[in-house]
Amino acid sequence: MTQDARFAAIDLGSNSFHLIIATVKRDGHYRILGRYRQKVRLADGFDEHLSVNDAAITRGIDCLRGFANLLKNIPTERIRCVATATLRKASNNDVMLEQFKQALGHDIEVISGEAEARLIYQGATQHLLHSNKSVLVLDIGGASTEIIVGRGVHPEHLVSLDMGCVTWQNQYFPEQVISEAACENAIVAASDLIAPHATRFKQAGWQHVSGASGTFRALYDMNERGQQLPMCKDWLRDILSKACAIGHVSGLGKLGIRRDRQAVFVGGLCILIALVEQLNIQRVEIAEGALREGLLIDMLTHSMPQ
Repeated sequence: MTQDARFAAIDLGSNSFHLIIATVKRDGHYRILGRYRQKVRLADGFDEHLSVNDAAITRGIDCLRGFANLLKNIPTERIRCVATATLRKASNNDVMLEQFKQALGHDIEVISGEAEARLIYQGATQHLLHSNKSVLVLDIGGASTEIIVGRGVHPEHLVSLDMGCVTWQNQYFPEQVISEAACENAIVAASDLIAPHATRFKQAGWQHVSGASGTFRALYDMNERGQQLPMCKDWLRDILSKACAIGHVSGLGKLGIRRDRQAVFVGGLCILIALVEQLNIQRVEIAEGALREGLLIDMLTHSMPQ
């Protein structure tokens, strides 16, 4: 591939849409030229028939029209766009996908949960290219949660679970009230989905745990402004207790949670607590990349013209 060639990776998540524009460096790695993110809350539009409503679709179209303007000078063959859980699950996904393609002006690939997990792992472990370190990667998306264990940059076992920060928030905190009972119900439900897979992951003997989604970033940012304590079970339970004491999503700013993350924070936190407790995780670190970085790496190594 020629040096300075620009390319773009787009991740249509269930909570946020992401776009990364990058260029190839002389050593074959990439340099980020721009990162763009918009909270679309696509999974927020699900009804009881798993149809996404017009309001959520319109938010997606508006976002993608903005992305299209940023892609004007990048050749089509250097652009890849993938969609995840909401477009996998939606009963009206064909209509939605066609509208999104027209808005973006490029093809959109709806990937499986397994493919999503592999890309997430690739992005989260890109710094381990010459390492054989065993790593567990967690990603709590808007409508699915991925758990992946591997060595270095090679995933060995993965699973995609049907739960996410948006869907859990809507299911267990529909009025935005944060109560201990609702939190425990959300944690138990998440634990029930994780439990059948727990033994396999615990037996993998990982040495490091990375969190690669907005829930982890929100907690990391909050911790950086505070006492900088380990992201462990006791600390997470303490944050949940403080959220319950506040009692409503509108008050989460008191914990240092960014406004754009508050609406789905408790749903994601309950899933994370279930993961930590079911998998006996002692400490979680923030990952250096996620799905969109994995997509960039995949484009560089497999899809891009040489």
